[in-house]
Amino acid sequence: MRPGYLVQRGDERSTVRSAVSLPVLSSGAGETGLVDRRALLIGAGAVLLAGCARVQPGEASTSPTPSPTPSPTPASLVIGIEQSPTGVLLGALLVGAVTKLGASASVQPWGDDWQARLGSGALVAAPVWAGTAWGVLSDDDEPPADLLGDLAGLLDPDVGVLAPGKTDGGLVWMAAASSGLKSLEGLAKWSVGKSAAVAAMAIERADGMDGLNAIYGTNFAALAQEDPVVRAQLVASGQAGVGAFRRTEYTGGAALVELADPDKMCTSDQLVLLVNAAFADQQPDLALAMNAVIQAITNADLIALEQQVAQGGQAADVVKAWLSSKGLG
Repeated sequence: MRPGYLVQRGDERSTVRSAVSLPVLSSGAGETGLVDRRALLIGAGAVLLAGCARVQPGEASTSPTPSPTPSPTPASLVIGIEQSPTGVLLGALLVGAVTKLGASASVQPWGDDWQARLGSGALVAAPVWAGTAWGVLSDDDEPPADLLGDLAGLLDPDVGVLAPGKTDGGLVWMAAASSGLKSLEGLAKWSVGKSAAVAAMAIERADGMDGLNAIYGTNFAALAQEDPVVRAQLVASGQAGVGAFRRTEYTGGAALVELADPDKMCTSDQLVLLVNAAFADQQPDLALAMNAVIQAITNADLIALEQQVAQGGQAADVVKAWLSSKGLG
């Protein structure tokens, strides 16, 4: 069991702590101290959650420690990614971070069975949008105040959630600058016969097209387009009345304006790293290296990286330069 982490098994929420420690340099010259691995993770800004209970250092175990799920060796790390320009770049960044530590890694689209693959160790990690993942797993209509804690409780017991960074992939609705539109309010009549350019994931969600039609009384039809640059061109050219974009997506410099959302339909969607729990326990340095990327990357960074690739830059070179600039690769 990963020491000091939180665990949930089925409907039972329990706190479990192991006495396993990691050697680290202490304040004395040439001395080696022992610290609880949870303390190491906290010190690096990567608190692992798996369930909603909180464990304090020094608490005794209240449940037997189950055998951990076998995790892949460093030579066979597979990282799951979203099939989007942002997802591809995030995968390349995570691969670069672990490569610096001598590990070999590759990326795969995470697929519909992403949670089972993470739990089994077929995927060791996956960068996901917390709000989106919560919406898929939860039966509730409104996100809770502690969304990350609730998400952790909904996940497979062998999947952990690392602390998020600064990146917010929440949806924003945009229109052509030439349209004169300023707000999502008052578009009911104007929307008749028009389409909304959206990625497939933004059709049925509460802040997507279905939510827009329900909350603001619009009547848009979906014009599905996964590429954000092409999606932006559809809106700028008038082929679509409005379009939905993650705040991390590069739109190719299209002349668009963000529409005000007075009913606060759109919400934050934090980027977090999900990890196979056994992998995080057995290879904490690699888990921390990946989460250091999640902690450091910003919306502006992702958009700039996507722009460089869209304008002809080689993804490997773009990723390497960013990692080097942050001391991560």
